[in-house]
Amino acid sequence: MSELFSEVYNCYFQVIKSLIESKQFISDKELHYRIQDACFAESILYLLPKLTESGWGFYEKQDGILRSKFSTDFYVPLTDLQKSYLKAILSDDKISLFFNDEALSQLHAAFADTEPLYLPSDFYYYDRFSDKDDYQNPDYRRHFQTIMEAIQSHEYLDILYESRNNHRVHHIYLPCRLEYSIKNDRFRMLAVENHMQRTRKIEILNLNRIVKIISTGKTVKHMPNIDKAIKRSYYKEPARLLIKDRRNALERAMLQFANYEKSTRKLDSDTYECLIYYNKKTETELLIEVLSFGPMIKVVGNEAFLKLIKERLLRQAALLK
Repeated sequence: MSELFSEVYNCYFQVIKSLIESKQFISDKELHYRIQDACFAESILYLLPKLTESGWGFYEKQDGILRSKFSTDFYVPLTDLQKSYLKAILSDDKISLFFNDEALSQLHAAFADTEPLYLPSDFYYYDRFSDKDDYQNPDYRRHFQTIMEAIQSHEYLDILYESRNNHRVHHIYLPCRLEYSIKNDRFRMLAVENHMQRTRKIEILNLNRIVKIISTGKTVKHMPNIDKAIKRSYYKEPARLLIKDRRNALERAMLQFANYEKSTRKLDSDTYECLIYYNKKTETELLIEVLSFGPMIKVVGNEAFLKLIKERLLRQAALLK
């Protein structure tokens, strides 16, 4: 009876696959090293004869060097499981952001006879907001792809943006990162505003509020270190939360706060302390996210964040009167 996974034979498969896909020529010494490095000490005794002409004949010797009998574009067909997984990925509406219509049509045609490993309807997000981004919107797709290209080419973009109070603002931005929120089902862009003037001001733009993007054709040689810039913008004291791990609260919190720098430690059997580092730009968003957990999260610091929490709760209570 064959096994789905064998530590020994899986190791053999991986090293052979790596050898076939890499170099056309290899020395005896390097072949020895590659096998011993990827497998077990005794693997050389079995695999080396098999790889040469006396075994499977993958290599033949020429002037003391082993030459592969396979071309460099050796194709390994996808397994049924891989095909099913890719078909499942194609059923996610966010996939349209990464391909044009022609490429999507070709992919769907290639996997037309494949059953997906899972469907989006198989998952239920009980705490996800319903006002997700419209990933099928042609303007949204175009903006997303323009930003991705700009990040790769280090290009400035001329962006017209509609703020939350419906004011339109216009700036030149250097896109640095795209982030996705599972809870909000939305993308946002982290960018540097006025990078040419060296101000290093970090801006966060929700993609669904971008009205228009124009490529400037101007690029920078080196991208700014956005992580350092973000750390410099943090308040001195992080928000200190106590999480009661009930109703899967800890896992939900780690997912919710995944895009924040944080540290978490266990205090007792079901209580965890989480320190979340934030800045002025993310303060309101963090406050709303914390309040969404209700009694499962208790805010115990810092004083400024506690004050904001109390003020917001008092305003909400006043509205209910």
